Amino acid sequence: ADQLADVGMEAIHPKASKPLERAGINLRIKNTFDPLHPGTLITKDYVGKESKIEIITGSDKVVVIEIHDASMVGQVGFDFEIMKIFKEHHVSYIMKATNANSISLVIWENELSEDLVRGLEREFETVRVEYMAVVFLIGSNIAKPGVLAKAATVLAEKGINIHCISQSLRQVNMQFVIERDLYTEAVISLNRELCFNNRWVN
Repeated sequence: ADQLADVGMEAIHPKASKPLERAGINLRIKNTFDPLHPGTLITKDYVGKESKIEIITGSDKVVVIEIHDASMVGQVGFDFEIMKIFKEHHVSYIMKATNANSISLVIWENELSEDLVRGLEREFETVRVEYMAVVFLIGSNIAKPGVLAKAATVLAEKGINIHCISQSLRQVNMQFVIERDLYTEAVISLNRELCFNNRWVN
């Protein structure tokens, strides 16, 4: 439920899922247009019997802010300095990807402001803003070799380049940043191959 709320799913308020999890209360999502369907039950400790991508969602209303600074290498607290500026402007990021001297942060487009960008530019060497889309794949028992590769292959076969990628150690979801005009094609292709065709289910 946390993952769904994080991507702005309107059925679950971002602050509503956490109390349910802490209290051990399960959440069932129903389809308004198919009320007899049992829906999807979200529980705290559920692990599927097989690897399966269950939800593919995202948004084409995000921007990527890339901060590049040669002095970042080995510097303790570099991220903290960025977060201080984000906090000052009341902005929370959806996703983060890093390398030795760059940090890319994905935020909602409606939270982008000139003041935020100027604040970052005053402190860091290079700040770049790109209007992009982000695709989220949420699943069960996907902490297995090949799951990420197969999802990326679906996009590659459609000629869709992945600009940033993120997956935490828990491996309950993966996130791809792609070109905005390819968002719909990406979601349809991933759903078709990974959810409906079960192309790679073990």
